[in-house]
Amino acid sequence: MLGAAGARGQPAAGWLPDLSLAGLWQALAAALARELDDRRGFLFLPIGFAAGAALYFAAPHEPLASAGWVPALGFLGLAVLARARPFAFHLFALLAVVAAGFAVAALQVQLMAHPVLSTTVNAVEVSGYVEAAELRPRGSRITLAVTRLERPRTDPPRRVRVTLAGREPPAVGSHVTLRATLAPPPGPSYPGGFDFGRAIWLDGIGATGYVLGRPQLTPALGPPPPPGLALTTWLDGTRRAIAARIHATLPGEEGGVAVALVTGLRDAVPESIEESMRISGLSHVLSISGLHMALVASSVFFLARALLALVPEFALYRPIKAWAALPAMASASFYLLLSGAEVPTQRAYVMTLLVLGGIVLGRPALTVRTLALAALALLALSPRAVLDPGAQMSFAATLGLVAAYERFGYLLTTVPARTGRWMGVPARHVVGLVLASLAAGLATAPYAAYRFQRLAPLSLLANLGAAPVVSFIVMPAGLAGAVLIPFGWDDPAWRLMGWGLARMRDISDLVAALPGADRGVPAMPVASLVLISLGLAVLCLARTRLVVLAPALAASGLAIAATAPRPDLYVDTEARTVAVRGRDGALAVMGDRDSGVGGRFAVEQWLSADGARSRFGAKGLTTAAACDPLGCTLALPDGRLVALSRDRESLEDDCRLAAVLVTPFAPPLNCAATVIYRDPRTSVGGVTGTLRPDGGLTLAFARAAPGTRPWEPKATSPPKPARQPAAAAGALRQGSASRSPADPSMVGADTAAAGPLAADDDGPPAADAAQ
Repeated sequence: MLGAAGARGQPAAGWLPDLSLAGLWQALAAALARELDDRRGFLFLPIGFAAGAALYFAAPHEPLASAGWVPALGFLGLAVLARARPFAFHLFALLAVVAAGFAVAALQVQLMAHPVLSTTVNAVEVSGYVEAAELRPRGSRITLAVTRLERPRTDPPRRVRVTLAGREPPAVGSHVTLRATLAPPPGPSYPGGFDFGRAIWLDGIGATGYVLGRPQLTPALGPPPPPGLALTTWLDGTRRAIAARIHATLPGEEGGVAVALVTGLRDAVPESIEESMRISGLSHVLSISGLHMALVASSVFFLARALLALVPEFALYRPIKAWAALPAMASASFYLLLSGAEVPTQRAYVMTLLVLGGIVLGRPALTVRTLALAALALLALSPRAVLDPGAQMSFAATLGLVAAYERFGYLLTTVPARTGRWMGVPARHVVGLVLASLAAGLATAPYAAYRFQRLAPLSLLANLGAAPVVSFIVMPAGLAGAVLIPFGWDDPAWRLMGWGLARMRDISDLVAALPGADRGVPAMPVASLVLISLGLAVLCLARTRLVVLAPALAASGLAIAATAPRPDLYVDTEARTVAVRGRDGALAVMGDRDSGVGGRFAVEQWLSADGARSRFGAKGLTTAAACDPLGCTLALPDGRLVALSRDRESLEDDCRLAAVLVTPFAPPLNCAATVIYRDPRTSVGGVTGTLRPDGGLTLAFARAAPGTRPWEPKATSPPKPARQPAAAAGALRQGSASRSPADPSMVGADTAAAGPLAADDDGPPAADAAQ
């Protein structure tokens, strides 16, 4: 029976939601209260812990040692006092976890603090134990635990990573002496880019460089070997022995991929295969994580359970399911050590132990609560995981998969009933693959766009074709081969694995060759990633109307990314390479020499951040630059010149004719141009410049104040400004004129035009940028 409003043809009261601001607030508050009543607030604790750790690592200056512990204890006390009020309790608990993440990250950095080389040293003799050795596309690379460093310094680095020209590095565990040029770990290629120096420092490395000549095996006369080197040596020998057995059967490219999947050694994986799998969306297959750990543990679990079921006394009277979980745990632990224990593998290992532990205890464990526990455990043990791209994508993919299974898993049980007896199993498998690929692909897309500036829109197609091959042929064959090595019957397993890998590569190459398979996207601001990540968390974890916040958060993040300004100027950390955006909107490059500039690593990073990775290495990158032995010039979109100095003698004329001067030399006094000075002896990170509507140039520095964080090299005293002799002025002007573009409007970039640029810099003074 309709009410009065319904009788008049109008909706009954309460049928339409209250769209007023107060009504929406009440609806969200009611939804939040219901989420808290359902005890789902716990699921957001890992997000708060990760946010706290990220805030620590993003701080421009090193915080006080107690900066995180004081608010953590304070908020914890407030949470205890407010435990009778659910909203206040959960708010204070979340704030306590954020502060705890900040404090634990600071503690980890303090405990592992080690010196960083402050300036480049040339041809220095280094002795040490080889802790790691890996092959590279050109040569090899080793990590040394330093026992002696020539030219003693107050704070010599304890570990260094150096590149060798040859592809036969010394064995892990050996003690060597070599001569190398060492430099501080490199900073970000541009502000907001990946901080390679921080990542290297968190690995315990205080300097990087390259070896001159060949390392020599020498007796260890200094400090004893570092703890754990014996275990590292044994594990490396085991991995190399397994790799040799695989290569003996599969000497081609498939052998390199098989070695990567079984041992984690990616030395022999061709770059062409890696690029094809990145474009097609199959690169996760090469990274040992959840898929590989689950296949290894589940294979051992079912094998052990089947063997125990053969004994009637065990099958009838003993908990063989729980017993089978124990060898599965042991196999997962060994696989973790054998594969190198990278962060995604650690996450998969913790998840696997929780699932197997649930089997032992007779409780289901594959839930979002399991993932939350795994995230908290991993972040508490290693807060630096919040910075790792693999960990970010691994957790995002797992969260998407678990949430999709909780919400749409019923489809897997209803498909067989709808498709019939014979088609039920294949149909269920296809539905499962589609669901998993969509969930994992959508969940990891924001992180791929932020970290690598690329998307794989056809990854669903590639995963549908390759997942059955990997799950039912490649990984079972690899596990069988590893088990059969002691018996000498591993060759058939490796051949089967190689056949499966060849089919997987065929699928990858086919998808990668399709139009639109590789999509480059401009660099995304961190604010966009935060908003999209919050949207993903709300979408996967909320069970009430709070879900409506997810698209709003994601749309806000995408809007910020779409409207973010793109820099008009890039400068590398040593002032050797410069990129300038031209009038056509594309980047052009100039460098300290004529050849090979367009193929430098910094250029690859800049083009990737610009969404133009496909232009990397193209000949047209450097054709717009006007160069001579003294230097190069490029024009900004407004026609004013950016000059790169190759020689000190160019400085005076560059200051007179250019609006912006980039130089590795001490700049002259009273230079009219905006000077970006980079000391090539230090590694302070890149610089970007963005033109403003008023003609000014906003400069941004990757490391605005070098030496303020433990992983940054200490600031060095700036050299005195150069004074040019008056007799050289005529020659300088002539040299600079030969580098000036033919367009008269570009030549007119005199000191008057440079005024706004020099006056409105955003950041440290231009001449002190490298201090």
